[in-house]
This record gives sequence, structure tokens and C-alpha cells, in this order.
Amino acid sequence: MSEFSEIHSNLTFIQKNPLDDDSWTAAQTEEVMALRNKVQDKTLLQISSRLNGGLPCELDASDPLGQSLMGGMHIHLRIRFSDGTSWLARLLRENYTSFSDDFSNRVIESECATLKFLQTMNLPVPKLHGYGLRNDPCNEVGVAYMLIDELPGTPLMLQTPSQEQLGKVYSQWADILLSLRAHPFDKAGALTLQQNGQIQIGPIVGDRTGTFSHMGPFHNSRELYSAFAENYLELISDGQLYSDYPVDAYIVFRYLKQLAESGRWNAFDSSLDEGPFYLKHTDDKGDHILVDDKYNITGIIDWTFARVVPAFEAFGPSLLTADTNALFTGTAGLSSNDKLMTDISRSKDEALAKFVGGPDLVRRFSFALGMGMGMTLEEAESLGKGIISTATEIPSAADWAVWRQNRIYDWADDERLQVLLSRQDEKPFFKKRGEQVPWEKVSRFSTCSMPDCTRAGVRGASCAKCKRHFCAIHSSKRYHTCQSSYEVRL
Repeated sequence: MSEFSEIHSNLTFIQKNPLDDDSWTAAQTEEVMALRNKVQDKTLLQISSRLNGGLPCELDASDPLGQSLMGGMHIHLRIRFSDGTSWLARLLRENYTSFSDDFSNRVIESECATLKFLQTMNLPVPKLHGYGLRNDPCNEVGVAYMLIDELPGTPLMLQTPSQEQLGKVYSQWADILLSLRAHPFDKAGALTLQQNGQIQIGPIVGDRTGTFSHMGPFHNSRELYSAFAENYLELISDGQLYSDYPVDAYIVFRYLKQLAESGRWNAFDSSLDEGPFYLKHTDDKGDHILVDDKYNITGIIDWTFARVVPAFEAFGPSLLTADTNALFTGTAGLSSNDKLMTDISRSKDEALAKFVGGPDLVRRFSFALGMGMGMTLEEAESLGKGIISTATEIPSAADWAVWRQNRIYDWADDERLQVLLSRQDEKPFFKKRGEQVPWEKVSRFSTCSMPDCTRAGVRGASCAKCKRHFCAIHSSKRYHTCQSSYEVRL
């Protein structure tokens, strides 16, 4: 039995939010103690010893709850061996945000497959020694766990490097990316372990927060990103995500799906849509890189939710070099660190530098907006503007209210959108395609209604058939192709 089985917490259950610091700490401690009480310490140590040549081992008494190495999804118990080495027992946390047993087990198996794959590449990643699944009769430890090497170093995010030191880290990170590029796959998805121990590409386990799961595998990027956007559209429609402003969220993800279906997530050669595909660390914001006091990379950790993606995502602008303030305020363009990483990559491989310094549409989607995070409407609008500016290559995004209104009208045949509009007591835009209406009843917007165009509409340049308004450029027949006797009235 665990040494904590005799400990009884007198902490009370906190029912109301927000929690103050003391209440938060108390609730978190209670959660971790409940998990620790399930752990069969003796069995865990016996398994660890057996997997390490019979070396005696013990749990680190200085951190009995594993909180010193606790993340959003895991706690880590340090196991010390008689030869001075140490492993970590990586335990899935169990709280109100925890996943189902089946989903949790897929997450574990995918991370184990990822570590096994990386071990063949001589990269500084933790070696996997063993694992057990949640509520598996064969798992005698009592909780889901992984046994991995403890790597030395401190997370880069907790350091304050100079530009020279940062450049040294980026140079090593570029070498790691080049190593990953040397191992392509023919499908997009996630690595999975087969019963025979072989590793293959299976469905994507989930996004960084587990908002949805089990997609794919995919043979091209258009299908991949369309499926991502569609999953969010379904969750928004069901009221599970962005319930405070579902219409605004829906039209952004509808726009992202439109971009995906037209192949515009790929700003490079269209042939890249068909692969090859490469392994990507999806939580690469800096705390996944361990460094020593001389800024040598000593480890790349936390490979949960890693997935295999197109080259322009795998090697494109990452959270590691991002200006998060610019992302959240919708400011388009690359950061100074993006440019530093690009210059360093160019000194090693021009093809890598092309991706590193490319558009960051995927990064803007994956971080925050694509995580289903709780955010205000103003924050979501700023993120949406950044996506629009990046996709259109127009530095100053359109007026949000105008862009929103134009998209609502463009997608007037989208039944899910109409339902959301009704729920928000907004007047839906019901219409039939090709409907003939008198010119004077055509409503007018302040910008061109051609997708992505932010130019001012020309007064009177309205089509009575499609009920759209155009700028001086898009009112020409080259762009506006309605075959109507009404034509565009100028």
C-alpha cells in the first residue's frame, strides 16, 4: 500500500470560483493526495528495479507527492537507484478536467510510441522503460503511469538568456528539426504502438488540450485541417465551446475550414499537401527544452499529443520563437526571434529556413484560438483578425463588425450558423441562391463582400442576383460572374 494510505485530508471541497491562492493550493493538494493514495509504491519500485537490471531503488522522500515536477496533466515521482541514476514515474493527474479512461490510454500509448520512435534517432529525449494503462487489470501499480529517464537541465522558459545564448539554443533546435526531417511519413496522424511492438501512423489522439480526439489518419493536409476546423464547428454548434459568443467563433472556424479546403493553409508548393509528413512537438513553447548553465540542450520532454503533420507545420514558426503578445492582439507578421531562428536555419539548410520563416497561420490557429481556451470576445476577435491578416497578407485586418457581417451573409445557407444567430436573437440572413430581388432592396455593406477583400465598396456597385457589394476591382466581370440580367449596377 502507498505510504499515504493512512493520511486523511481535512481539506474541504471548494464549490465556487474563483479560488484564492490558499484555496487553490488546498484543492490541488487534495487532488494529488487522492491520486497518491491509489499508487502501490512497493509494486512500482519492484517493476522499476526489474526493468533496470535488478538495481535497488526508492522513492524520493523530499517530494513525496511529486508536486515539484507537476504539470497540467501529470505529476512525477522521482525514483532513485543505488547507482545514483534516477527515473521518473509520470502519472496522469485525476481531476475534473481528466479525460475518459479510453482517451487517457490512447494518449499514453501515443506518447510511448513517440518516445520509442525518437530513441532510434539519438536525440536528447527521455528513454521509455515501461508503462501501465488506466483501469487495466494487468496494471498492478494502481494508476496510469510511464517510467522514463530523468534528464538534467532547466526549462528554457524559466531562463533569461541573452541573444547570443538564445541563438545557441536555436542552432541546436534547428539541428533537431533537421533530424526529424530525415524521418518522413506517408500519412498525417499520430504514432501508435501495435500489439507486436511496431510503430505506425494512427489517428490523431487529440489537440493540445484534448478538446477532441480520434481523427484520421489523413493522406493530405486539406483533409487534415478541414477536419480540425469541422470538429470545432460541431462543438461550437453544440454549445460546448465559445458559448459566450458562438456566432463570432463559428464564422472564424468556418473561415478556417474554407481556407483549408482551398489549400491555403499551405503557403508553399501545393505538392506539400500530399506529404511527406513529419513528427511535431505540439507544446513547443520553451518549457519542453531543458538546458544546462551553458545553454546546451540536455533534453526535449513532454511529448504528449505529438502528431505527424505537413512540413509547413512541422518546421514552420513555432511557439518557441513566437511573440505571444502579438498573437493575442492580432498583430500579423513574424517576431524578432522568428527572424533570428530563420537566419540560423538558413546557415544550415535553405529548405528548413523557408519553412521556419514562412507564414504562421497554423501557429495562430493552434495557439489559444485552436485550444478552446476561455477568452473574452475582444481577445477572440483579435486572434481572428491576426488569422485574417496572415491568410490575406494584408497587414491591417478588416473592421471586425464589417467582416463578420459579410461572412454571415456569404454563409446564409449554413443551417448551423442560422441556428446560432437565432439563439443570439440576431436576425438570420435567409436567402436562396440565384434569388432575383429588386436592386433597391439590396442591402449595402461598407467593404467589398468578395472573400478576404477589405477595400471599401463602391457606392451603388451592388448585384441584385447574389446581393453582394463590390470594390472597384471586384465589380468587374473578371471577378463577379453572376449571369443576371440585372448585372452589377454602377
